Amino acid sequence: MTAMTAMKTRIGLIGYGTIGNAVHRMIDSDPKNGMEISFIHDADSSRLTDLAPNLVLSDLADFESRDVDLVVEMAHPDVSRQWATRILRKTDYMFISVTALADKALEESLKATTLEHSTRAYLPHGGGVGVDALLESRDIWEEVSVVMKKPPGNIDCLAAGIDPGSITAETVLYDGSARDICPMFPRNVNTIATIAYASLGFDRTNAKLVVNPDWNTAVVALHARAPGVDLRVERSEVISGVTGAGTPASIYNSIQMIGSKGPGIHIR
Repeated sequence: MTAMTAMKTRIGLIGYGTIGNAVHRMIDSDPKNGMEISFIHDADSSRLTDLAPNLVLSDLADFESRDVDLVVEMAHPDVSRQWATRILRKTDYMFISVTALADKALEESLKATTLEHSTRAYLPHGGGVGVDALLESRDIWEEVSVVMKKPPGNIDCLAAGIDPGSITAETVLYDGSARDICPMFPRNVNTIATIAYASLGFDRTNAKLVVNPDWNTAVVALHARAPGVDLRVERSEVISGVTGAGTPASIYNSIQMIGSKGPGIHIR
């Protein structure tokens, strides 16, 4: 594993869409946070044309040349399927496309790689409401369910073979295990995947996806039960594309928890 420098944690970013762009700006905006961007990669090179040339990594296979301490994926679960184990052989890895973990073989491969190479794979809590509370009682939950509500125009339905433009009324697109929803809506249900991984797992966590063309916000509602414990958390936020308004800041704060070497009092 690449050792961290004395002063700065070097961060590599994969994906330069809405989230990647915002995270880059947040890291650069605070010179005291103890982090710096080492490289930025995107499969769509046109997104990188305004960046300083020294930041652009055209071929992800060259990531080792940048001597990074943490690589952050903000693109698509396919990135983790193709690159996560290779990256974890050299350094730590955070992936926001948590739906990739619904693939059992990939999960086991990541675990084995981190064990062999003494690296870490991180899941940001992202849009996962109540994750800390779920983790605190992870061993006693009897039932965990999560309902996600969005406008159909803010759902990437390609993998599910659904035309969002054809939905004219409130519709339940899915109701079942968290594992099976992930490949159907891989860009939309990372919150559900995170909640599942933090609690009962993909097979025992129930997921429900509801859409309505009259809505203009995204809602995530978590309900978990254990003996003597009833946890209910709901969040509503403005949504742009497939991304909630609070997601970029949440991802940045997760990166800070791992990589910040700045002064001050920190909650981890």
